Amino acid sequence: MTTPAGRSSGTVVAGIDVGNHTTEIVLARVRDGAVTTLAHGQAPTRGRKGSAESLQGAAALLHRIEVDAGCRAEELLLSALRPVDTATAPIPPAYSPTSPVRSLRRPDASTPAGTGYGVGQHVRLCDLNAGVVDEPVVISVDETTDFEVAAREISLAVARGWQVVGVVAAQDDAVLIRNRIPIDVPVVDEADLTGLEPGALVAVEVVEEGRAYRAMADPIALSAALHLPAGSLVEVAEFCRELADSAAIAVTPRTEAPLPPAPDDDYVDVRVDGALVRYTPAEAHGVLRRSVPGCVNAIRLRSVPTAASGLSVHDAFFTDLGSIDNGAWLRRGVADAQGTVVALLAAEEADDAAASLSELTGRPARTLSSEPEAAAWGARTTPGLPPGSMVCDIGGGTVDLIGADGTVVAAGAGESITVAVARVLGIPHALAETVKRTPAVRVEGPHVAHEEDGRRVFLDSPASSDAIGRLCTRGSAGLVPFSDRLAAEEWRSLRLAIKQETVAANIARCLTAFGESPTALVLAGGGALDDELMRTVGEALRSVPIVVGRADVDGVHGPRFAVARGLIAMYAADQLSGDDSAD
Repeated sequence: MTTPAGRSSGTVVAGIDVGNHTTEIVLARVRDGAVTTLAHGQAPTRGRKGSAESLQGAAALLHRIEVDAGCRAEELLLSALRPVDTATAPIPPAYSPTSPVRSLRRPDASTPAGTGYGVGQHVRLCDLNAGVVDEPVVISVDETTDFEVAAREISLAVARGWQVVGVVAAQDDAVLIRNRIPIDVPVVDEADLTGLEPGALVAVEVVEEGRAYRAMADPIALSAALHLPAGSLVEVAEFCRELADSAAIAVTPRTEAPLPPAPDDDYVDVRVDGALVRYTPAEAHGVLRRSVPGCVNAIRLRSVPTAASGLSVHDAFFTDLGSIDNGAWLRRGVADAQGTVVALLAAEEADDAAASLSELTGRPARTLSSEPEAAAWGARTTPGLPPGSMVCDIGGGTVDLIGADGTVVAAGAGESITVAVARVLGIPHALAETVKRTPAVRVEGPHVAHEEDGRRVFLDSPASSDAIGRLCTRGSAGLVPFSDRLAAEEWRSLRLAIKQETVAANIARCLTAFGESPTALVLAGGGALDDELMRTVGEALRSVPIVVGRADVDGVHGPRFAVARGLIAMYAADQLSGDDSAD
């Protein structure tokens, strides 16, 4: 476009960021390398990122912004799109494949019997007719043995002088067996006895109701009881974290490496020290949280549609909801802490969206860069940005860290928080997206509510009957109830724990890929608007230490629009360098 005098009036361009959760557009005029922002807007992304539906949504948003601004973009600028799938999957509780111990009790077991703890050699029920062993024993009852037969044989063994200190049973028979034997020992049922060899040491414990003392959840005590080497204590301590809130414990030393998944089972392929290793999803959990992004090769999870037949991925990040429950120190039963939040970053970028968007809008469109590079350009328009800062773009699907030495893109961001909230509270996804962001109140009566900080406040208008006695978020139409089991303070604790275990932990993982820590970490993207998320990231990085702050794109937009504005900045720089070369 030129003025009547022939002087260029600049080019109106649109920087378009199609994200996993939201689509953001900045409309600007670029003239001689200078950028003048004309308008901006955002809308929820339609469908999967990079799909035809998502691009149709972007075209509709662009049209709306252009109508409101009274101008039309001459060229459309995009970044390469790589979709992320986030979902919950019924993965067993995480454990390390290098752990020197393994738990015999199934994760969903719920009916132990007896009280106390004991450590003894494993003896199968069918071997009790042999000579009496002159030391403590733990008896196992397989899944084919009736509880009355088991109780009779154990009672006869006790009468002959066997020192029985515990029982592990494959079936759900703990109470039935305990009520029929003459000794009060811990009986742990619903146990996996596969591979439990005769003579192996077994530690069992059932916690007395109303007590919190767990002897076998102490890594030093457990290591000593099972005669484990001192060098394995760190791994044992990590294992014991999963025992800290268990009503019953049954643990034995691991005598052999875990078997790889069967050909038709779910799996995760991870590159470890240059070699590709296939893990079960439960084994992979701990490996993924300690590995830098880019180590995962492929994954199959039949409960996740996009990965049901196997999916090539660049990164995967698992968050066990049980760890969120423990992190919030919740009363049992107030949240559904079963399952794992899975974020999968596809290995291949989506088909080039530029051609599709050009066809939809009738204007030239081109892909300028990757999303992280564009985000860095946009975030660096922040006034007062400290030298040596690293940009962290928190989107719906990925966390992108951009430093002087390179870029790390990791699966697991804002959508992981939403999915976790929806699961633990049992609420719809759209409601979870709202309640994850702001403090809530518990409505105690028509006119009084209890805030998260303990204050009791009077409501501006009487609460509806369905809100009374429930935890509510403040919506545009008034109070929206979402839980009748949580106190306001409990929800705050749970909400912070979710953000800590998902995004904050993921960012800490990503930083390990860089050789030198930055002076400051500048958070960009929609996730950076969450004050609690900025706080939990800061807490996760206190030991480094790194200053954590927020981007303010152009000193106007806050942390949003970093990618869209960055695309325009890159276009302007290219235009200026092109003009310079022409001169």
